[in-house]
Parts: sequence; structure tokens; C-alpha cells
Amino acid sequence: MFEGIYFQFPKLAFLLFFFLACEALCPLRSNPLYFPRPILFGEVGVKPPIWLWIAKWAMIAFLVIALMSPVRDREAARHERGWDILLIVDPLLTGTAAIPQIISFMNRRMDERIALWVPENTIVPLTYEHKALISILKQTPVPESSGEATLNISRFFATSQEGHKVAIIFSENPKSFLTTLPIGIQTAMISPLKEPQWADTLNRTYPSYKVKQSHRYFDYYYVYPLFLGFLSMLAYLYGRNQKGIR
Repeated sequence: MFEGIYFQFPKLAFLLFFFLACEALCPLRSNPLYFPRPILFGEVGVKPPIWLWIAKWAMIAFLVIALMSPVRDREAARHERGWDILLIVDPLLTGTAAIPQIISFMNRRMDERIALWVPENTIVPLTYEHKALISILKQTPVPESSGEATLNISRFFATSQEGHKVAIIFSENPKSFLTTLPIGIQTAMISPLKEPQWADTLNRTYPSYKVKQSHRYFDYYYVYPLFLGFLSMLAYLYGRNQKGIR
């Protein structure tokens, strides 16, 4: 859960020792918020409960941790010039040798967005989550009859760059499966059972893109100790305002 988290300003931890030193050494003469010295105010009143002491130091500790700014950095690939590929699979190919071939093709394009459309069964928009896409494809049920690609194919490419759109239609009867071809989108018609080398042909026609640059991102977590410190402060103030507590 906390793997990879570190502090941007670890030296601010000295503030905690500063508070500890003041608690032990500072001869305060008032009824302060952060460094109560009940022993200096006589014996009248009720002894503060242990939870009040815990709330005070939890408040101080969490606020110091928030100041130290816990963060986690991560490397994220920057996808700029890869293909956006729509795989349109004839439902009749489900359960045939074509499915492992399609999965192998997807595994060779890990740095590109791929969408999946199996008419009458499955619609998955463009995504880099290829493992989930492969799992969905494997679980697609075998239909009783052939489907027909009737949806507007261009809607899958709403966020794609011009010149990076490819629709690949897998069917043994493409003329009956797809009635119209999309405009402005490169299209390939594949009969996977009749063309066993189709994957190599596609990889030559549309070379796979490999990410060559990644960016460093930071996730900041200071808000969590800050929130816990605020709650501890409210509990501490509530306890200090109770009648009779010195």
C-alpha cells in the first residue's frame, strides 16, 4: 500500500523533535493550545484523559507529516504516433482458430490503442488495457447465427488523430458481414482461416509503434495526513473545552 512513497522534505521531521523539546523544557505560563503544562496550574480541576494526550500528539504528528509532503512518482509511457486499431470480428469466428491469431496480433501491438467490436455481442472502445481486451475476447460466446456490422465505425475513432485510424475486419464472408466501408479510415479485410499469414502482412503494412519516451508523474498524498491532523485537532479542542479539564 505504501510501496514507493517517500517524503519530498524529510528534513522537516525536526519539527516533531522541536515540539517534544518544548513539551519537556518550555516553562509556559498560560493555558496554551499545543504545549499544555497542567502541573503549572495548581491541583484544581479534572486530570486530562489519556485520549486528549493522544489527540494532541496525533495532531502534531500528522501535520508535520503533511508538511513533509509524502509523494509517489511513476513512469508513464507517452503515446503519440501509434495506430488506433479497431478489430471488427465476425461472430461466426468465435471459437475458431482465428481467435488465438487475433490475440497474438494484439500482443504484438502493446503500445497502441485497440478497440474491439463483435456485432451482437461485444463493444469495447479504444484502450491500452490489452489484457482486459483479450479476456473479453476469450469469453465472447459462440452465436447461433452471423451478425452484421451496422454501427457507424467512425464513432470508435472520435479521439484519434488523422492518419492513425485503422479498421480491421475479420470475416470469411466480408461482403455480407459489412455492407459499407468507413470514409477517411484505413480499412483491411481479412479472412483469417484462408489467410494464415495475415498478421505478418498487417504488421508490414501498419508497422507497430514502440514507445521511446516516458514521462515522470507525481502523486501527492499530503492531503490524507492533513485531514487526519485536522480531525485530531478538532478532538483535542473539544476535549480542552470540556468543563473542569485543566
